[in-house]
Amino acid sequence: MAYYFTKETDKSIVKFLATTNTEQKHETFNDEIRPAFEKLIENLIFVYGFFNIDDVETLKKECLTNLYEMIPKYNPEKGSKAFSYFNVIAKNWFIQKTREKNKRNKLESELYYDLDHESVKNDPNFMLNPFEALVEEKEKWVVFYKTLESWRGKLTKKTEKQVLEAVIFLMNHPELVTIYNKKAVYLYLRELTGLNTKQVVVNLKKIKCLYDEWHEEFYSTGEVKF
Repeated sequence: MAYYFTKETDKSIVKFLATTNTEQKHETFNDEIRPAFEKLIENLIFVYGFFNIDDVETLKKECLTNLYEMIPKYNPEKGSKAFSYFNVIAKNWFIQKTREKNKRNKLESELYYDLDHESVKNDPNFMLNPFEALVEEKEKWVVFYKTLESWRGKLTKKTEKQVLEAVIFLMNHPELVTIYNKKAVYLYLRELTGLNTKQVVVNLKKIKCLYDEWHEEFYSTGEVKF
């Protein structure tokens, strides 16, 4: 038994269980049981690093409330020591909180999207609301589609225009693309343009340059002039 969780603490818990008066229960808890519970919680947080879950003071209060609510379920006649019983209760509570946080983080990581912008990527404190992320992602693609069509006037070579029209067609008909990888996309572009792979690659370079310019302008200003 921990030095702070003494035989007197055990007796106080038994007294708490035997008391029917609510006011007396609160008094027994606050004066005789609470200090031991608080020390138990602090030790678990320190030893297992549970302070990474949430604000420490909030964790302490919530766990203490949980332990208080669990006292009526403790039966000293079953032979289990009070310290062992409540130590397991508190530890399991923290483990559950950890699992809940991991689940939230997993959900958030699926909902949040990683903005491809160096100032954002290098900021570990940056976090975007899931709804805002979805809205911004949609807006980005709406702007990109409009920009893509505006590139028709920036290309001079016939083959470049052929490739651009093929790209626009695929972007507007994603249901036709059944395989998403580099080789498959080149195959689709070859079939749509009648060009060979080398010609597709060469003419995509001009489009790639336009995309890079758009990408930088969009993420630096949030908008693009057509």
